[in-house]
Amino acid sequence: MIGAQYEFMPDMLRGPEYNCSEVMPSGPAWADKYGVKRPIFGWYSLVFGIIVEILYIPCLIALRKDARMSCIKIMFCLALLDMVGGIASSVGFGVLLIQGAVFCSDPVFTAGIGIVGYGNWCMASSICIVLAVNRLFEMLNLSKYFTVRISLIVNSSLQSMSFSPFIPGHGKDEYVNIPHAVHDMVIVTLSCLLYMALCTVLVMKRKAISPGTNKVFSNTPIFVQAMLICGANLGSSLIYVSMNFIPLPPSLIVAGHVSWQISNGSPPFIYFALNKSIRNFTLRSIGLGRLGQNSQVHNSTTQRSPITF
Repeated sequence: MIGAQYEFMPDMLRGPEYNCSEVMPSGPAWADKYGVKRPIFGWYSLVFGIIVEILYIPCLIALRKDARMSCIKIMFCLALLDMVGGIASSVGFGVLLIQGAVFCSDPVFTAGIGIVGYGNWCMASSICIVLAVNRLFEMLNLSKYFTVRISLIVNSSLQSMSFSPFIPGHGKDEYVNIPHAVHDMVIVTLSCLLYMALCTVLVMKRKAISPGTNKVFSNTPIFVQAMLICGANLGSSLIYVSMNFIPLPPSLIVAGHVSWQISNGSPPFIYFALNKSIRNFTLRSIGLGRLGQNSQVHNSTTQRSPITF
């Protein structure tokens, strides 16, 4: 049964458990009978996704220009993945909610958005672990040992994504995705352990640091940004794993998907709030920053760390 989790999308959709025609032909009639149009959440998701995609552009440019440290390269890769994830979890998801779509109303689109979102989630959340390990190794002066070479289905009734297409006559147990559950639980566990270790090291370094030295404190902004970016993944992981095994209240399912959207969309806001280099670059790009002053800040920070307050 586990092997079936790795079927390619065309083969998967041709399987008997995804055969909509057993009930009635695929098409809009499925949305009318089994779907629910969700204009509020749908338009919110669509608008939120578009805004985030626009905000990511200056972030990517700034990160690319400052890609001297390995952590910045990882953040750049994570930002690219988050843009793709945002298209799936917010833009495409919002369109389908507005339409009141279910699997059988548009099998290719609903499953396609879910598969893109799922694949992107696996990569992005794994890279969050890589980012945490990178920060931990650097704070422990072990960075020389750290080298990195870099299906869900939308359902409007749930206002979320699920592995089950919810075709009448088929049970939820037919669509259990063990690899997804294992992946998410590993991500949750490792995230908690790694960030506990990071906090412990940071506290110990601060206590041992000599007066007048700011090496540890200069690393704190990077740690805070990395922690905030990865923190939203925890709630989304727990809820999405649970909802595929046990019934959850609709409000909790929506909260899980909003957590996923936040994990994709929060980095630009975190960067603008905490990252002076990205904030100044963005302001200069739209003619609101003073080039001379900001260039001085940029030059002084890149000598120490590209990510600063």
